[in-house]
Amino acid sequence: MQKAEVVLSILKENSRKDEAYVFDRLYRNLFNEDFFLNAYREVYAKEGNMTKGTDGNTIDGFGYNLIEELIEKLKSETYYPNPVRRTYIPKKKGGKRPLGIPSFQDKLVQEVVKQIIESIYEPIFSDTSHGFRPKRSCHTALYQIKERCKGVNWFIEGDIKGFFDNMNQEILIGILKKKIKDGRLIELINRFLKAGYLEFNEVQESLTGTPQGGIISPILSNIYLHELDKFMESLQKEYNTKCEKNRNPEYHRTRTLRDYHKKKGNIDRAKELAAKLRKIPAQDPFDKEFKRVIYVRYADDFIVGISGNKKFAEEIRDRIKLFLQDNLKLQLSMEKTLITHTVKERAKFLGYEINKAINNDKLVKNTRGFKTRAVNGKIQLLVPQEVVNNKIKPFRKNNKPHQRNDRVYLDVKEIISKYNDEIRGLYNYYCLATDVSTKLYKFKYYHYYSMVRTIAKKERISIKKVVAKYGIEVPRKEGTGTTRVVGIRYNNSSGMKLMTYFNDSLTKVRKPLTIVDDTIKVKGEEIIKRLNSNTCELCGFKSNNRNDFGVHHVRKLKEVLEKYKKPSIIPPMWVLVMQGIRRKTLVVCKECHKEIHKIE
Repeated sequence: MQKAEVVLSILKENSRKDEAYVFDRLYRNLFNEDFFLNAYREVYAKEGNMTKGTDGNTIDGFGYNLIEELIEKLKSETYYPNPVRRTYIPKKKGGKRPLGIPSFQDKLVQEVVKQIIESIYEPIFSDTSHGFRPKRSCHTALYQIKERCKGVNWFIEGDIKGFFDNMNQEILIGILKKKIKDGRLIELINRFLKAGYLEFNEVQESLTGTPQGGIISPILSNIYLHELDKFMESLQKEYNTKCEKNRNPEYHRTRTLRDYHKKKGNIDRAKELAAKLRKIPAQDPFDKEFKRVIYVRYADDFIVGISGNKKFAEEIRDRIKLFLQDNLKLQLSMEKTLITHTVKERAKFLGYEINKAINNDKLVKNTRGFKTRAVNGKIQLLVPQEVVNNKIKPFRKNNKPHQRNDRVYLDVKEIISKYNDEIRGLYNYYCLATDVSTKLYKFKYYHYYSMVRTIAKKERISIKKVVAKYGIEVPRKEGTGTTRVVGIRYNNSSGMKLMTYFNDSLTKVRKPLTIVDDTIKVKGEEIIKRLNSNTCELCGFKSNNRNDFGVHHVRKLKEVLEKYKKPSIIPPMWVLVMQGIRRKTLVVCKECHKEIHKIE
C-alpha cells in the first residue's frame, strides 16, 4: 500500500486542479496501517489522550495490535464509535459548558478520516475562512480585516445561536455527498455524528451537532459553513461592482483654487486653503452607487465590513439571516448580531476591538513622495480596556501591586516562569493591536511587582532585598544600555541558564508571522521508529513479532518525577529510563508493561 502522505497529496492535487472533482473509493484507505501510524504521530503527544473514554481505555499501551483490531472492524463494517463521556468545565464569565471526551480508538479513527477529508476540502475552502485550518489563526483573520476593510462605514458582528450543537446532520451529510461518492465513508461519518454521549450513566442520542470533543468536528464545521462562505462570495459579486467612489467636487474645487494661489505667489491664502483641504474628503462620502461587502470568518464567528449606509448594512444582515435559516437551518442571534458604526463605535471580534481611524492632521508620504492623509479610513485593532482590567485584578489590591499567595510555595524559578507565561501569552495574542504598548505596560507594572512581592513573601525579605538578591543587568530591548530585572541563574543538562522576568519589547507587530511548527511531527517520526525497532526499552527484549510491544504513556513526566522526589523513595527502573531519555513515552514488551502498572 502507498504511504499516507502520498495518498493525501494526490487527493489535494485532484481537489486543487478541479473544484468540481468528485472522490470515490476513499474508505479503503482506512485499511492502510500507515494512515493509523500517521494519525498516532499527530495525536500521541496530547495530554487529553490519558483521560479515559467511556470504554475505560486511554492511549497507554498503543501498538500494532490496536491498529490491526480497528482495521478488521472497519473492513467488516462492524466498527461503531463509543458515546463520548460528557463532563462540565467552568466558563470564564461564569456557569459551565459541556465537554465531550471520546475514547482513544475513536480519536485515532477520527484523525484518519479528518486527514482524508481535509485533503479534499482544504484546497477549495475560501480565503476568508480562518478557523481550524493549517497556517491560519485568529491573527490571520484579524490581519485580513485590517487589510481589506479600509474605508468601511459599518461592521456586522455575526453571532450564530449554538452553532456546534445545532448543526443539522442531514444537511451536513448532503453537503459531503456532493464531493464524496463513497457510501461506506459517509456511513462512518454518520456513525460518529449519531454516537451520542454518556451523562449520568445514560446514553443520550445526538440528533443535531457534531461529535463533542471530536477531532473530526472542526473540519466538519468548516465544511458546513463553507456554504455560508460561498453565499457571501455571491453577495460580494452582486454588490462589489464599482472600483471606487466618485470624486468629491468640493475637494477638487478647493485643490484647484489652492494651486492657483500658490502659482500666483499668494502663499498665505494657499496655506489657508491647504488647511481647509485636509478637512474635506477627496471622494464623495455620500456616493449612493458605491457599495462594498467584505467578509471574514473564524469558525462560527464572522464579521462583515460594509461600505454604504446603515439601511444597506441591515439589508445584508437580513439576507445572511434568511440564508442561514433556509439553507443551513441555523439561527442568527439578532440580539448579539450588532451593526456598529466604524468611527463612533467599536466592533468586537476574536477578543479585539475594531474601529476606523480618522486623523486629518497626520500626513504620510506616498510612493510618489507626496504627503497624503493615508491614516484616514485605516482599520485599527485595539486591546479592550476590560481585558486589561480583568487581567490586572489578580495582581492588584487597593490599587497597588499584590503578591499571589497561591504561588508562595513554588520555587523562585517556577514563580518567574509562571509570571512569564502569563505576560508572554497576553502579549503574543494582542501584539497586532495599535495600542498594545500603552495598554500592556500598565499590566506589566502590576504584574512585575506582584511577582517581586510574591518572592519577597516566600523568602520573608523586603522588596529591596529581592531586587538586590535576584536583580540581573540585561540589555534594554529598546535603546542602548542595560536595565535591572529580577531573574535567576540555574543549571540544567545543557549547562548554566538564565531566566529573567519577561523583558521583550511590547511593540505592535505589523503582520502576523506564519510559523510552521513541525516539532510534534519530528517527535512523531521518532516514536514510530522506536516502536518499529521491536525492542523493549526497559529490559532489552527483542522479537520479530511486532505485537509483543506497546507504548507506555504518562500524562506528564514532571508529575511522575514529583512522586519520587524525596530521597527516601527509590524510583522504579521505568521512571529512571523515562527520565534518562526525557520522554513521556516508553516502548515496552507486554511483561514489562504489566510490571509497570503493578508498581503504579
